[in-house]
Amino acid sequence: MAVGRWWNPFTRKSRPTPASSGFADGAPSVSPAATPSASPSAPPPAPPPSHLPAAAAAPAAEATIADESAALDLPLSTAERIRFFRWIVGVPDIAGTSGLPDLVVQHLMERLDEVIASDTLRASLLPRAPHVIPQLMKTLRDERYSSVDVASRISKDPVLTAEVVRSATSAFQRGDDEGEIDLARAVTMIGTLGLRRAIANVVLRPIFDAKGDTFSARAATQIWKDADRKARLCAALAGPRVVDPFDGYLAGLLHNTGWTALLRAIDGFDDMDLNGAQLSHPEVVPQLLQRRDALFGALVGPWNLSAAVDGLAADVGRHGLDGVESALGSALRQADRLAALRALAPAGQGPAAAVPSWAALPKAVRDCYAGLSAD
Repeated sequence: MAVGRWWNPFTRKSRPTPASSGFADGAPSVSPAATPSASPSAPPPAPPPSHLPAAAAAPAAEATIADESAALDLPLSTAERIRFFRWIVGVPDIAGTSGLPDLVVQHLMERLDEVIASDTLRASLLPRAPHVIPQLMKTLRDERYSSVDVASRISKDPVLTAEVVRSATSAFQRGDDEGEIDLARAVTMIGTLGLRRAIANVVLRPIFDAKGDTFSARAATQIWKDADRKARLCAALAGPRVVDPFDGYLAGLLHNTGWTALLRAIDGFDDMDLNGAQLSHPEVVPQLLQRRDALFGALVGPWNLSAAVDGLAADVGRHGLDGVESALGSALRQADRLAALRALAPAGQGPAAAVPSWAALPKAVRDCYAGLSAD
């Protein structure tokens, strides 16, 4: 099957590598200016100062941070991407792949491209009305609310109450703390960011739910599990990049709407009898990944979540996750990789064995990864 035979409307932009750029987030490396020839009478150049001023030292510090980020920004291998897709759709690793005829693959991708390009066709892929999302996000970002008022409102929603208490228990309960955490204590413990995450989880999770015996229904649990892991990791990765952790959390949580929409679109192609093994073929998975990112951009981009998330969605939609160069994009790309590695790690395998460059990860990210649920 020739990958080049299907039409790809999405232009990909390659990330600069450390060899071609001193910056991981796309800033061009600066070449030294040519030194003018000194005249015979000119005094010898002064030796460099032993202590650079802060302004001169800043680019070097930024380059160091960028180099460290580039060292961690390693893409998944093709084999890992295929194994992860199998995990998403529930195809056992031991199963083989069966190829689809070139014309069938081309037809499938063209049908998906039609969905991506059509507001009408996309509208049915996610259940929650888009106009509700900006209102929610505006409320979550309001710093003026009272924690007492929040606790009172939360107590009226049993699902949200359970999520807030679960979040507090997961994040803060220790072996020497055997007492139960009530709602008022939980609200105080998890703070503003924790409340935002808990509310976002409860309100946005229905986007991922599905019923029946379809690709999207069978994959719904895994898609949500990966989204939750990715959101936590992206929030932890956002901090060192001076990005709002809540923007990181939302980006990680919502990136998987692309998977949900993609599989629901395929579910709707009643005239195409496809199975997970066929879609897991090495020449098909990369094309599905591009459409996943395009759907994320087309669906989430117009939701007005924040300038950073809106810009990220548009960038991912145009260039794919591998092509984004912003700080938030880099955090999401690394979170996507780490969450996938967590899903693929054999039971009982330690993080250092599962994650390349484990020791180079920031401590907050290592702690986050180590605390991710295995179920």
